Order: sequence, then C-alpha cells, then structure tokens
Amino acid sequence: MKKVIIAAFLALIFIFSAISCQNHQDQNASAAKEIKSDPVKELLDGNNRFLDGKSNHPHQDKKTVLANQDGQKPFAVVVTCSDSRVSPEIVFDQGIGDLFVIRNAGNLISDLDMGSIEYAVEHLDTKLIVILGHTECGAVKAYINDKDGAYKKHFNHIDNIVETIANEKEEIDADKTTPKATNYLGAIDANIKHSTKMIQDNPIVKEHKVNIISMRYDVHTGKVTQL
Repeated sequence: MKKVIIAAFLALIFIFSAISCQNHQDQNASAAKEIKSDPVKELLDGNNRFLDGKSNHPHQDKKTVLANQDGQKPFAVVVTCSDSRVSPEIVFDQGIGDLFVIRNAGNLISDLDMGSIEYAVEHLDTKLIVILGHTECGAVKAYINDKDGAYKKHFNHIDNIVETIANEKEEIDADKTTPKATNYLGAIDANIKHSTKMIQDNPIVKEHKVNIISMRYDVHTGKVTQL
C-alpha cells in the first residue's frame, strides 16, 4: 500500500511538472508573439520591470545559446553609447538574441555603424531601430565644454567625435535657440535626433519600412523615455 501511495505521488509530481512546463512554453510563445507585434511596448515594459526590481532576465541561459547557435532573429536594433552605465539588455530586461546592439561614444552614425544597421534590416529582418542616448553623456559634454573649436587644434580621435557632434545640424539649430552651455539636455536630445534623422534617410531602411524611434536613458534613475 505504501508503495502504491508513493507511486501515485510521483505520478502527480510528473503530471504537474509536465503541465508547468507546457504553461511555460505557452507563455514563451505568447511573449514571442507580443515582441513581434509590438516591439516598442516590449522594450518599455522591460524597462518598467527593471525599474521595479522585477526583471525577468529572459533568454540568459545555455538553452538560449543553443537555440541561437545557427542564426539570430533580434526584434530590435539599438544604437547607443559605449558608456558603461548604459547596457540595453539590462535596462530593457532582454537577453541573448533579442537585441542587435551598436555602440560608440555619443551614439553616432558612421558609415560602419550604418552598414551594421543595414545588415540587421536587410539580412535579419529587424523591424525596429532605437536610437538610445543618455543623460551625462561624456561625448556631448565634451562638445559643450569645447571653447571656440579647440578640438581642431589637437587632431586626435576624441576630437573627431567632438567635431562630428559640433557639425550636426540639430546641434547648430539648438545652440541658436538656447546656448549650448546652458542647454545640456537639449544638446543630448539634438544629438539623438541627428542620428535618428540619418537613419530615417537611409534607402534600405526606407525600403524595408522599419519603425525608427528615439529614446533617452537617465543614468540617475534607470528610466528610459521615448522622445
């Protein structure tokens, strides 16, 4: 009798485990559908989980590594800064295979960066591009603190970053409205808008009808705001 009870108990455990596993698979399938249908919401929901201390840490295991070993299908391209405080997979609560991330100081768009974007759009069929700038951006600070084009005197690679930002039409227009020395946040947003405009004008991005959005990450709070 005792053996029968133990066997029945083990059978129940197996059944509940199977049901739980199936529910988990169904949830993953539903999540995948949600990501595909509304990727912007997926990113913002992930950021809200991160802010609330309830991150799911999805797709961060060996199983996901194996599932993606023969290819990738990221649902969003994220162009962002190299700043160590800005990690898209963490602040958006995503994992391996979810985001195609392009990073450099100041989230700028060079030919190489544009080529990476074109690859994700044309070959990976990614339908969302996010330009993610952030507060306290060192590249923008260097531009604001530059006095009378001092970067032109040094000719190093950091100065090339400052010069690129200084020549952005959006930065020039913003500086005319409010002097850059007193408009740090405005300069950050102008830089984000410039990169956004460059991507919007790309023929391949246009052809594939990709959604392009601008966002700003606040390093003081962890919050992402859509511009």
